[in-house]
Amino acid sequence: TFRESVFGTNLDLRLGTDRGATQNITARVPAGVNDGAKIRVKGKGAPGEAGPGDLFILLHVKPHPIFSRKAENLLVTLPITFTEAALGADVKVPVMSGEEVTVRIAPGTPNGRTLRVKGRGITKGSHTGDLLVTVDVQVPQRVDGKALEALKSFAEATAGEDVRAELAAKAKQ
Repeated sequence: TFRESVFGTNLDLRLGTDRGATQNITARVPAGVNDGAKIRVKGKGAPGEAGPGDLFILLHVKPHPIFSRKAENLLVTLPITFTEAALGADVKVPVMSGEEVTVRIAPGTPNGRTLRVKGRGITKGSHTGDLLVTVDVQVPQRVDGKALEALKSFAEATAGEDVRAELAAKAKQ
């Protein structure tokens, strides 16, 4: 699993031999391994003239529902509300250990902005990566009542701003 690749685990395997017998072995998967990594277990491979060879295990890491990785950095997409993006907020984000860290969303944070939480990524050897939190601003599907009136007032108050003013000029470059 993704969690086992982050923290490491032991794999209990049953190997079949060419004579029909089976052998149980345990292989150690170190913390921080990547999908496609190979683990070598000395002396547990096929028999040869110089004794048994080595067994190589190719690892396939199942994707995690919310986390992914880039090198030792742990990546997560954080849904936030329009008001949290516009006004700013302190938002709790889960980390692989099961804890939560608080991320400060600055006022005016745009959709797609990536925030870094140092030292909360994947540990591999003596290096620990960072948690990279990408903001995903959620637009309400339905707005009515006071929220609708507030948005209409906001639209009137910001009517002079043209967010696409330079778009046509940049398109011609």
